[in-house]
Amino acid sequence: MRIGLRETVFSVNCFAAAMLALFVSFSLGLERPFWAMATVYITSQPLSGAVRSKAVFRLAGTAVGGIVTVLLVPALVNAPVLLSLALASWVALCQFVSLLDRTPRSYLFMLAGYTAALIGFPSVTHPEAIFDTAVLRVQEIGIGVLCAAFIHAVIWPRSVSQVFGGRVAGVLAEAEAWIADVLAAAPVASTGRERRKLAGDITDLHVTATHIPFDTARIRPTRALLTGMQDRLVLLIPLVSAVEDRWRSLIAAGPLPAPLADAVATVRDWVTTPALPAAPVIATLRIARDAVAADGWRDLLALNLLARLEELVLALAETRTLVAAVADPAGRPPPAVGAVAARPLHRDYGLALLSATATLLTVLGCCLFWIVTGWPEGAVAAMIAAVVCCFFATLDDPVPAQRGFLLWTIASLPLAALYLFAILPAIDGFAMLTLAMAPPLLVMGAVMANPSWYGRMVPMMLGFAGGLALTNSFTVDAASFFNANVAQIIGIAAAMVMTRLIRSIGAGTAIRRLRRAGWRDLAALAEHPADPAVAQIAAWRSRMLDRVGLLASRIGEVEDEERDAAAATLRELRMGLSIAQIAPVADHAALRAALARHFRMLASGDDVAPPAELLDRIDGAIAAGRTIADPEERRGQLVNLVGLRRNVFPAAPDWHEAQAAA
Repeated sequence: MRIGLRETVFSVNCFAAAMLALFVSFSLGLERPFWAMATVYITSQPLSGAVRSKAVFRLAGTAVGGIVTVLLVPALVNAPVLLSLALASWVALCQFVSLLDRTPRSYLFMLAGYTAALIGFPSVTHPEAIFDTAVLRVQEIGIGVLCAAFIHAVIWPRSVSQVFGGRVAGVLAEAEAWIADVLAAAPVASTGRERRKLAGDITDLHVTATHIPFDTARIRPTRALLTGMQDRLVLLIPLVSAVEDRWRSLIAAGPLPAPLADAVATVRDWVTTPALPAAPVIATLRIARDAVAADGWRDLLALNLLARLEELVLALAETRTLVAAVADPAGRPPPAVGAVAARPLHRDYGLALLSATATLLTVLGCCLFWIVTGWPEGAVAAMIAAVVCCFFATLDDPVPAQRGFLLWTIASLPLAALYLFAILPAIDGFAMLTLAMAPPLLVMGAVMANPSWYGRMVPMMLGFAGGLALTNSFTVDAASFFNANVAQIIGIAAAMVMTRLIRSIGAGTAIRRLRRAGWRDLAALAEHPADPAVAQIAAWRSRMLDRVGLLASRIGEVEDEERDAAAATLRELRMGLSIAQIAPVADHAALRAALARHFRMLASGDDVAPPAELLDRIDGAIAAGRTIADPEERRGQLVNLVGLRRNVFPAAPDWHEAQAAA
């Protein structure tokens, strides 16, 4: 854990914003000023643009949640079971939509859900005051959000664009190092690890980029520029994987033809020397390509390798241009990247439904316990259960994170008790309160600035602020403190139990679900031929790029046998490009049908090997492709069919024309 100048400034900013929010709330006579203080720490992020981003969506989500509560509570307060069902269903619905959205808007939906629980459940004993209560909660949260956004934007703001520019340059350097290792004459053992690290870093870039539109910098990269750069970075992963497969296969088969070896060496030199132009490299690759006779399987592999290398050089050259523009948006005009169309992402409706179901049952279970026992603090258990279920719903297995939330919440209780029963009763005035609160809040804020400790300090901070429950009329009630915190623990524990029973999956299961979704898409591509330029292909490509990041970021979390399945997905995603390019050819109708049947069987859960009939059809298509008169068309068809064969049947014997004819 490192605490330096940046972490210290972040902590001071958080503390200043929290005290400002507390002072404003006290001055306005609000009911629960501690909500404003806690909101500051929930909203605060090390990057000022990220604070503003969360502030906008938090305000909107809180307002929507307050409106829903005002509509539901008065109408159903006399029917506790119906009211519990209505609020729990609203939280579950918002969580379901949030998990499907997978954009910055998802924070709005999540807030709209659990804000209704935070406001609604404690208000059931005073339904006549629900409107005032909702307005007060929105005001308190709004004050915290605005104070956090203001302080972090004014006092030494840290620009998202600046940090993003440096980070993306580092990711490009990682990609270039990986490509250089892949193209080395001798295998490099670290290429698998480099691929996984690159995929994880690209995923992190995508998350950071969502905050750039809210950044404090005067000149920021455009959305089109960011989208184009991320697309090209992600496309490098399956593309380099294909190059590595062909290159290693050719090396294992024996000595390489001089033109091919020279072409690969030229590409490697260009990758390691970014200042060199790309045009001479492309020319070298095309000269080597024209020298390939395409008489046997090794020649066909070489032809496929050279075509993929040309795609790689073009993609990397575009990536370098876009990264330079992102890193220095004020220093150079942005390159033309075309219009930004809608980018459909992978959506797992089944997993989102499971998450929503777990949340619904958890909240209902807490409400049932509350109703049956008549425990006054049962509302706290229900609302905390809703919050904890929503917080970690995006994880494959939320239980470890929920367990950590529980442990750090418990860890905050002795500190809260010390302040509540020993320190705060001796304080008089806001200045003394500020001095007394400084030591723990400054320390926790500095630790929270470290990403690896953020998830621990948030429950610690929330437990501390909630335990103090600062109001204008300070009272010390040991029974209330004990009951409220026991209710918190029960709510978190209920979320853990129900999540474990219904929702938890491992990284291996997540990978299999992603693969099945990819198989369904591949089957659809094969069944419904379309021109590669149409929207269907663009939509598939967007989902494919998204799944590459989702899959590769999980490879490091699975056992060795599952890691092979995750790596195989990169081959499957490359298949789609070949299928899309052979689809419009009428002669390949039988091949497309066989591919579709195979992928449908895989998607339905039948773990079957590709049938021999499919290999025969691919081999026959290769043999037919060699007879095409037009050189460019012949070359394009052979490249795609060879890639398809290598990806579908990586362990199959080499292709022979006589075998294909038989």
